[in-house]
Amino acid sequence: MGNTLVIAGLVLSVIVLIVCTVKLKIHPFFALIATTVTFAVVSGMNMQDMLAAFTSGMGGTMADIGLVIALGTVTGALLEKSGAAETMAQTILKITGKKHAALGLAITGYFVSIPVFCDSAFVLLSPIAKRMSKDTRISMTTMAIALAMGLHATHMFVPPTPGPLAVAGILEADLGYVILFGALVSIPVMLIGYFGAVVAGKKFDYIPQNVVEVPEQQKLPSPLMAFLPIVAPIVLMLAKTIGEMVGLTGIVGGIFGVLGTPAVALLVGLIIALIGYHQIFPEDKKAWGFDGIFADALKTAGQIILIVGAGGAFSGVLKASPMQGILTNTFSGLALGILAPFIIGFIFRTCVGSATIAMVTAATMISPMMDVLGFASPIGRVIAMLACAAGGLMVFHGNDDFFWVTATTSEMDTSVAYKTIPIISVLQSVTALIVVFILSLIFLH
Repeated sequence: MGNTLVIAGLVLSVIVLIVCTVKLKIHPFFALIATTVTFAVVSGMNMQDMLAAFTSGMGGTMADIGLVIALGTVTGALLEKSGAAETMAQTILKITGKKHAALGLAITGYFVSIPVFCDSAFVLLSPIAKRMSKDTRISMTTMAIALAMGLHATHMFVPPTPGPLAVAGILEADLGYVILFGALVSIPVMLIGYFGAVVAGKKFDYIPQNVVEVPEQQKLPSPLMAFLPIVAPIVLMLAKTIGEMVGLTGIVGGIFGVLGTPAVALLVGLIIALIGYHQIFPEDKKAWGFDGIFADALKTAGQIILIVGAGGAFSGVLKASPMQGILTNTFSGLALGILAPFIIGFIFRTCVGSATIAMVTAATMISPMMDVLGFASPIGRVIAMLACAAGGLMVFHGNDDFFWVTATTSEMDTSVAYKTIPIISVLQSVTALIVVFILSLIFLH
């Protein structure tokens, strides 16, 4: 394979991915397969070698994180259906008060988006945002964007959200470190989104007209049962990481080692969420059956796992090609560092619209050159993952379903949405890049 053909194959495969997803609206799983085949054919790769690398890359990625994605998705569905997300919102708003209701919504989004998808979380919480806007006379622009950007922050950085979970798997980054640093980076990202929302609300002030009183459930989960399915797995995974850092051994170290394994930790969270759901709907005996909440959630999880697996397959084919050597020679004299994954993530989020695809693509394309970019160490892999996510934050606009969910559910005029949401997403992305750069200076130098 000549170097020119390999580079041409990479460029053309990226174009194919963008055309398939943006123009032709092909499912990302098949778009990624077409992308992989395009690279292999154009670069002159042996088809048997390509198939071997494809199956190996896909199988390895799905084996690593498939179970984790499935467990996280089911837990999120249980929290959504039981009303736990609404309990979280009410609890946080009691702390912040009506004056800082928008900040409360941003913080709510920060927590809720860890287990629940942005789209469904916004739909679930938007009635609360509308009610708060009408009661406090704070612009719905502020409320909607603060909530959306709070959701946006942890959606990009904190597993078990599929995007960061997939990138951590592809880059082989320690999940405990990813959760710890991802949660840290998400705080300023969430806050800059909130401040942007306040400014936007002053410029585009409106109060929602169609505020429908949400029928109150007979009962909502307690704050403990609402937060515990999220907090427990995070604490267990962090405990495992900290135990390894301090060299904890013996029975206690073994227990933390097992319980802190991502799949086991998430299973604990799922069981707690199921208990909470059963307390609210004790008559539902089908939740875990073939036609209950578990089944519906697993349908969603199955698509995510396949997309992530296809991304892993593309990564495997890239690694099996001479791409790594070419990139090594090309980038060895350049100190791109975190800019490489950041730029790739930014380009794909802007062009394709999917944050998950943007992050996975960035991780896939930099995985063959982790050493060259200075990300070979365990912390380096975490920094690389954060850089992929920082790039994937922008530009958040009309080719993303979540953009339309935010605008339509909150009764926001489309022109207002276009004048505010993309700009604030750029601010979030730049903020994340600055924080990741500071972390890289502290831990990689």
